[in-house]
Amino acid sequence: MLTRAAAAGAPVYFKTILALALVLRLGVGWMVLFRYPQNWLFSNSPDLGFLAHSLSSGQGLCSPFGGSTGPTAFLAPGYPAILGLIFYLFGSYSFTAAALMLALQTLFAVLTVAVILQTARRMFGAPTANLAGTFWAVSPPLIWLPAVLWDTGLSALLLLGMVAFALCCAHQPGATVWAAMGAYCALAMLVNPSLTLVLFAVLSWAGWQTRSIGRSGPWLCLLVWLALFAPWPIRNARVLHAFIPLRSNFGYEVWQGNHAGGSGLFDKSVEPLQNQQEYRNYAAQGEVAYMGNKSTLAQSYIRDHPGKFLRLSAMRVARFWTGSGSPTNSAVVEGHVILTSLLGLSGLAALFKRHRAAAMLFLLPLLLFPLPYYITHPESRFRLVLDPLLTILSAYAVTRVAHFGSSRATHDVSCCGV
Repeated sequence: MLTRAAAAGAPVYFKTILALALVLRLGVGWMVLFRYPQNWLFSNSPDLGFLAHSLSSGQGLCSPFGGSTGPTAFLAPGYPAILGLIFYLFGSYSFTAAALMLALQTLFAVLTVAVILQTARRMFGAPTANLAGTFWAVSPPLIWLPAVLWDTGLSALLLLGMVAFALCCAHQPGATVWAAMGAYCALAMLVNPSLTLVLFAVLSWAGWQTRSIGRSGPWLCLLVWLALFAPWPIRNARVLHAFIPLRSNFGYEVWQGNHAGGSGLFDKSVEPLQNQQEYRNYAAQGEVAYMGNKSTLAQSYIRDHPGKFLRLSAMRVARFWTGSGSPTNSAVVEGHVILTSLLGLSGLAALFKRHRAAAMLFLLPLLLFPLPYYITHPESRFRLVLDPLLTILSAYAVTRVAHFGSSRATHDVSCCGV
């Protein structure tokens, strides 16, 4: 939804906004390295560190809770492999490794700002792009995102990139673009399998938009996607002797949010990293049996307490979209989540009135990505994966109100040729 005035000459301040985003995040990195306790960065994600160390020492993807418990599919291999390579080159848990991970996550964050600027300009014009990019550059929770040693920042970039990819594909479909999209989907799933439903939905959106041109492109995309992703489930079948297409931990995560005495959120007191009895059970039973047992317990609890499960799920939905109720979230984080949720949904509603196809492209991730967390546990970092899309929609809502009634706000429908 690009206005003629915006398209004609309004500038997008790419260099200024990217520089601002970079400087603020480098400041956070400096604080973490020189003001925080040693190894603070790695202490917040010990299971990721264990897997990275296992990979760097040549043992493969093993022992997510420490010790020597054998092969695992508890986490997807993508992010542990990145950290494992850094550990291999510069030493496990070293200062240099911490500095490089912070630098890499800063790069992901700045690239996210760049894609926000480009996508928002292409769809809504320069004012929306500048506002969205500036907000993502300066919002305190997003400034600190590089210090979250998980795939969160990279997952946010990958999800936004898939949306941008779909827009390009709808505008200029071709075999090369479809094949590249398939490779991109495989990479994204190896980093974060929770993106699977969204990736398939966005791919379907692109296929529908290009249906009049030909149907071979989406099939080519799926073929490349499966070919590149297949080694992961094949590896799991070979070393774990079970069919694990994505990760082994879904039943465990459902149990975490749905067990006797639980709050409906993640309970550190019963995870193998903190609870010695749970660790012994995991080591003795093996990963597949342990995760299967947790899945059975979760199913039994839900079956025996359907009313409570529904209440807990409703609470998880509210917490996902408001950021409230978490002991680790500050008022600033909650304010950020509430603001982007309200403005983002307002922008989405406005977009539906102007361009339904473009609105569906944004709606699909917002509907599908949170579904697993509604029945497991809605950690605040999961919500951040959707933040780039919500930021663009929020900026659109604000700029639309700002230009309401103005002769400039003619809102021609020109969403990348869609």
